[in-house]
Amino acid sequence: MSTAERHIGTIHHITSSSVTVILDDIIKVLERTINGKLYRIGQIGSFVVMPVGEINIVGIVTTMQLVPGSLKKEMELQLIGSVIKGMFQKGIASYPLLGGDVYMTDDEAVTTIFSAYAQFGFAVGDISGYIGERQYIDPNKFFGKHIALLGSSGSGKSTSVASILQKVQMFSNTHVIILDIHNEYSAAFSDFGNLINITELELPYWFMNFEEMREMFVDETEASAQSQIMLLKDLVLNSKKAKNPTMQEFITVDTPVYFDLNEVRAKFQYFDTERVIASSGGSSREGPFFGQFTRFLVRLDSRTTDKRYEFMFKPRKYKDSNAIKEIITRLLGLDTKKQITVLDMSGVPFDIVNTIVSLLARTIFDFNFWNRSKSDFPVLLLFEEAHNYLPQIPTPQNRAARKTVERIAKEGRKYGVSCMIVSQRPSDLSETILSQCNNFVILRLTNPTDQNYVKKLVPDSFAGMFDVLPSLRQGEALIVGDSTALPARVMLDYPAPPPNSADIRFYDKWVAADRPTDVSDVVDRWWKQDRS
Repeated sequence: MSTAERHIGTIHHITSSSVTVILDDIIKVLERTINGKLYRIGQIGSFVVMPVGEINIVGIVTTMQLVPGSLKKEMELQLIGSVIKGMFQKGIASYPLLGGDVYMTDDEAVTTIFSAYAQFGFAVGDISGYIGERQYIDPNKFFGKHIALLGSSGSGKSTSVASILQKVQMFSNTHVIILDIHNEYSAAFSDFGNLINITELELPYWFMNFEEMREMFVDETEASAQSQIMLLKDLVLNSKKAKNPTMQEFITVDTPVYFDLNEVRAKFQYFDTERVIASSGGSSREGPFFGQFTRFLVRLDSRTTDKRYEFMFKPRKYKDSNAIKEIITRLLGLDTKKQITVLDMSGVPFDIVNTIVSLLARTIFDFNFWNRSKSDFPVLLLFEEAHNYLPQIPTPQNRAARKTVERIAKEGRKYGVSCMIVSQRPSDLSETILSQCNNFVILRLTNPTDQNYVKKLVPDSFAGMFDVLPSLRQGEALIVGDSTALPARVMLDYPAPPPNSADIRFYDKWVAADRPTDVSDVVDRWWKQDRS
């Protein structure tokens, strides 16, 4: 394509981040066919170049309109980078000039722009509007810096996650843990995945740190809450030291070692019913904590006797402190050499999800915190449906999970632990966590509050691009961040096999031949808490 063929207009207005272009009068139809290939002019999301000496400034089309009171066509561009000596760089090396020429991009120019990270060979999809052009990212910057994958329900979040992670699942030293709330990902990682049902894994109660125990057993609205907290702390610490005599000198209340919860309960019961003899003799009187722990004991018993909590409070296998070694080995797939661990949490009661998330995330973080080879052992933690347990406004029920993941978001990269936050409601997510994400994969977002919230998280120079969010196709994403040469609309590769996340086809099922539901079977499963 010659220079004359690529010329489309001149610069009419310039700001620090945008340029307004008046298209050439000869352009009547907004497309050109050159050498048998169709090129569209001014298509939203397409790229143009503006020469300044030996530098080409790159802009992306954000607006097309007619000039008021005229038949001239006007195009607004967002400035995104520069091509210097044939290499694309983010940032504006020199601003274009009023009256300067504007050219559409040909195949060579587009390839130059998008091939900045082609040396890694890590392509995640096809660039929308440019047939045959692949979106390459820097996988070190993508996985090494926290990721937010956001999109409304039905936008393709699960398939996008599966597509991206399937590209790394075959590497021998990949370590990814997916906290799968709805059991969607087992199907997508059936070949390389370490598939674990969390109720079969067993996460003994003694894995919890004190804040997690406090969150589970103490209602802080009660008048006696502080007494419950103080006594719980003392009794747990004493039990840990008694059961682990060789480690007494360095055990704290948060050390993940075995303690006897039944003994702790018995002592709470003693203090709750204690009666003391008056010093002068005679009848007894109530002890100092009489009746203060009754509700605490009720909550404790409701957890420990609930069948749904047996994987925590009635471990069949892990009954001593050394069990932590086996559990972490299994969590990381080191025993099976499986690269991606999918933790099916669909059978976990919703009111305990927060505690489990906190426990799992903290365990992996602490493991690498103490790992002298952490730089050789990076781990990615994926938090599915994160808005449910990492909210913008914390409550006593989700405080531990939010605090743990916020710590990982702020410190995790130093210890080789990175996060992928997946959510359909970014405005409900912890701002602390999202603000630490350096890479965004944003699928269709229809809620204006969510759109505006996401806009605040990216540089102002790219804010105009987010106007396309409501119109993205299923599986199409706006990718922004350190791992990309520039923001781009990308149709992500479809995973093979896909996750089990397809919507139920109501109409198809309603018009199909009658298949009676076995109510007895459903109720029996309900009674047994069996979703297999």
